[in-house]
Amino acid sequence: MRPLQQRVLQLVLLLLVGAAAPGATRGHRLCHPVNATVAAEKEACPLCITFTTAICSGYCQTKEPVYKSALSPVAQHVCTYREVRYESLVLPACPPGIDPTFTYPMALSCHCSLCPMDSSDCTVQSIGPDFCSAHGGYA
Repeated sequence: MRPLQQRVLQLVLLLLVGAAAPGATRGHRLCHPVNATVAAEKEACPLCITFTTAICSGYCQTKEPVYKSALSPVAQHVCTYREVRYESLVLPACPPGIDPTFTYPMALSCHCSLCPMDSSDCTVQSIGPDFCSAHGGYA
């Protein structure tokens, strides 16, 4: 297939997928803040505590290119924070000299964007927000 034919086929398929996209969201909640239980811990503190905060969750429209090229990387959008407010809590049983304050983001609004890898876990399946690795377990 010649390059022009490939490009025309790509555009036709993109139009077909775009026309079907509104129906694809049926039954899925779009990207928005939801309440979630999260575990807070620090390496030097023996216990975790769980708390509820707002995180971003939901569906973002994605596209799968028909023609894949190393020169045109695919950028998928994920549901991530738009606006946050930072809150803090105090972890119990931290040894002297260790700051027991744990600061976390609370989602005020969310949007579909590229994953900010420096501040978000955008893996397909993570360990989960309520995972605790502290040797003393939960408080």
